[in-house]
Amino acid sequence: MNQPPIFIVGAPRSGTSLLRQMLNRHPALAICYETHFLRLVYGTRQRRAFGDLSDPQNRRRLVNQYVSLPYTRDLGVDCQRLADKLMQEGASYPAIFGCVLDFYAESQGKRRCGEKTPGHSLYVETLCEWFPGAIVLHIIRDPRDVVASLMRMPFGSPSAMVNARTWRRYALAARRSSHRPEYLEVRYETLVREPEQELTRICRFLGEEFSPCMLTAERETLGHHGYRSPVTTERLGVWRGKLSRRQVAQVEWMAGSELEAFGYAREVPAASAATILAGAGFAALTVAKRAAPKLPALWQRLFAPGEIAQYEDRIREKTGADSSAPRIQPR
Repeated sequence: MNQPPIFIVGAPRSGTSLLRQMLNRHPALAICYETHFLRLVYGTRQRRAFGDLSDPQNRRRLVNQYVSLPYTRDLGVDCQRLADKLMQEGASYPAIFGCVLDFYAESQGKRRCGEKTPGHSLYVETLCEWFPGAIVLHIIRDPRDVVASLMRMPFGSPSAMVNARTWRRYALAARRSSHRPEYLEVRYETLVREPEQELTRICRFLGEEFSPCMLTAERETLGHHGYRSPVTTERLGVWRGKLSRRQVAQVEWMAGSELEAFGYAREVPAASAATILAGAGFAALTVAKRAAPKLPALWQRLFAPGEIAQYEDRIREKTGADSSAPRIQPR
């Protein structure tokens, strides 16, 4: 790894995919899609299950599980060659993750690596400790637009308050690293209104020249994912037509002072006690309903922490994602 990696973080539906695509089109930058590495691999139970990775036998068990993950296969790299590289160089969790990012960049013929996983907002400090000098690009979007978008997603919640809490949690976690000189906030609204100017600013921060190809919308095929994200302002302020006045009040109550701290203005009167209670009751109901189908995966997580590929398979069954693929044996 010649230069520290670039990490794109932010709440889900904040524009992390759009920013990743833009940067990944740069001739020098290879920003891979979501790995969920820290959630899936670096949990306390997982570390205990696999043990010291300097032991080749322990590392072999982890690598075999890791290259079998759908998220890993979605990177579009040769997983057998990746497994071999991890066995040779992955004697620690940071080394494993660094090898994955390097391997992706090599496969793209580019000299700088990076990654985007919204969930890594919760682990930014860990990433900065693993990779001193790592660049953190924190993309922020109006929480009301985030909530409206999440309500349409299978991984989101029908509750405005639950989704607002998600935005608040991720935004605050990522901003804890704002004291670092390598941290840069990117506003989604600015990115889509003035893409060339904003990308020029980001490239300057990265020490790279702006490339016009970053603005070219193109299709990417990543495993079962296909994305085409042209730059458009059409999604700005969609919450005004998607959320009821009561839902907006609930979002602004849940987001609280953070909404204003991130530069967004409240637009409805303060939520009444009845509105808050109604929103809280619906949030509790939706959380309970969504928790039940996840119990088998939770059991897997708690009692079989060394089977991370099987855990992810169970989680992704809910979305209908294709998780069938042969398990690769590292040589």
